Amino acid sequence: MTVLLIGGTGILGTAMRATSPQGVTVTAPGHAGLDVTDASAVEAAVAASRPTWILNAAAYTAVDAAESHEADAMRLNADAPAHIGAAARRHGARVLHVSTDYVFGGVGTRPWREDDPVAPLSVYGRTKLEGERRLQASGAEAVIVRTAWLYGETGKSFPRTMWERATQGLASRVVADQHGAPTNARDLAQWCWALVARDARGVVHASNAGQCTWADVAERVYAAAGKPGLVTRVTSEEYLVPAPRPRYSVLDGTRLESLLGAPRRAWEPALDEFLADLKRRSAA
Repeated sequence: MTVLLIGGTGILGTAMRATSPQGVTVTAPGHAGLDVTDASAVEAAVAASRPTWILNAAAYTAVDAAESHEADAMRLNADAPAHIGAAARRHGARVLHVSTDYVFGGVGTRPWREDDPVAPLSVYGRTKLEGERRLQASGAEAVIVRTAWLYGETGKSFPRTMWERATQGLASRVVADQHGAPTNARDLAQWCWALVARDARGVVHASNAGQCTWADVAERVYAAAGKPGLVTRVTSEEYLVPAPRPRYSVLDGTRLESLLGAPRRAWEPALDEFLADLKRRSAA
């Protein structure tokens, strides 16, 4: 099987390259090698590589910056999936596209299912939802994987930022009224490969199991760094940012677990594994 991996140097893309199954040939052009917002460039890349699957892990993920750079976010989050879908349909490739929990409005009391109504609050969420819709409208055979609060070995992420602050002995004020579930990129990558192997279609929610707040995550990170007591829990109103966040964006993983035939790992051990790796690297 041949796979064209777009966004191969990001948090998820790096994990997908590290976990690619035997017998899979992965082509992962960097941004310099493929401008995914250019329809002709996408067409040429797909025509040249003739992939069985196109995995799109590229996105404009700067949630706050997107509020003032909507056109940039739209090009990467909406135009690009449309180009990928069109090229995939022409060349008979299937698509796995990564989306986000931020397509939901955040007023809920139970984990969001794939068929629940969407109501994004931010430019980032709206552009990601538009990308889902344009990919679906392209006619390509596709699976859309919505994930949440992603972190991994590379790139910027909330747990990594908290670790860096904790190891420097810096206190942090962290929101305690937004609920979600952190997702370890290696877990997500393995789930994505499993969905490809199962030829999945439609929308699938994929995050580590359980739920917590940003403050819960921060406190766990600080404790692992040996610096407990430096996290102050605050409300969203006390920690103002340009882009509104959903208060509740926990994803229901029932469909994913059914497709996998196995339960998801809980967010706590997944995060602990990541933190243990950071600690080992810091000591090396």
